[in-house]
Amino acid sequence: MNTHFHTFEIPDQKKFSTLKKSIDRERSKAVNKRIKEQPFMTDMEYISGAFLEMYEPYLKDVVCRLFEKGYAIETSSGFNNIKSQYQSLDGNFVIDYVTRNKLDKKDIKIREKDGFKSLVYWAENLDLDFIKQKWMKIIDILPDKGKLTMPSASPKAVLFRRKHISNNPKLQRQRLLEQLEFKIRTAMDKNVKKRKKINPHPNNIETRLGIFIEELQLQVRQAVLEMNRKGYSTDLSGFVNNSCDQMIEGDFQLDEKIINKLRLLGINVESNPSGYTRLQFSPKEADLGNIKKQWNKIVALLPTGKKTADISMTKKSREFRMKYC
Repeated sequence: MNTHFHTFEIPDQKKFSTLKKSIDRERSKAVNKRIKEQPFMTDMEYISGAFLEMYEPYLKDVVCRLFEKGYAIETSSGFNNIKSQYQSLDGNFVIDYVTRNKLDKKDIKIREKDGFKSLVYWAENLDLDFIKQKWMKIIDILPDKGKLTMPSASPKAVLFRRKHISNNPKLQRQRLLEQLEFKIRTAMDKNVKKRKKINPHPNNIETRLGIFIEELQLQVRQAVLEMNRKGYSTDLSGFVNNSCDQMIEGDFQLDEKIINKLRLLGINVESNPSGYTRLQFSPKEADLGNIKKQWNKIVALLPTGKKTADISMTKKSREFRMKYC
């Protein structure tokens, strides 16, 4: 593609709009070709949440360089759709005061866009090589957080991973777990809405938990209720921070013998000085039944306490009781 467009004899804004349309056509062709010839995503594409071809073509090197420094950007990056002469990188940028000042000296502004922070500047000319090199210089200013390893959690990235497949067995497993989490959360949201409409009055157990039973994810519901019956106060459970991990945490303590038995099952047990404890494991496969069985094995090892479980005191739980009790 010819990256120099200095021969246009029309207003600048129209020149950039014309260039934007040309880039979008090229990108569309590249994406269709990629999906047809190589539908599997690379490890980098899995983490970033997009095929490289989904970005404006001149941004490919920019995307790769950002990835090496620990940043993922959205495919909406590049020429602004409203005023094409604006260039933007859209992502979850955490900009400290020093970096912000350095960017400001380069006439780079920080804007909120669609829930993301965007780095924005006004392009001086139509030379795509010039635009790319300017972005490279800007990337040099950003703190190096190390190569990106955590998958982007943006809605578009999550949707991309549900739709496309990786050749990497580890990432295939992660994708299946993400799909399982989506199905469970979708069903849960539907059931919670129905429950609130039909019977918004919590029972004693729900009052202690600070949530409706329907808000407990299906794979961990039985385990949480059994722990509560045995006297263990729980706050969070199920898929929480990562689709690959299962956890239950709350204000309870376990003795060393029980902890050792749990660790033999492959359960990670973490406690802070105040006794707040988290039980966590990584399922080998995205199988709802097997995850349930693992939780049931874990809870079966826990001895029954001598007192009723304390009420959950998280902010969400307190707000639940204020609203429904």
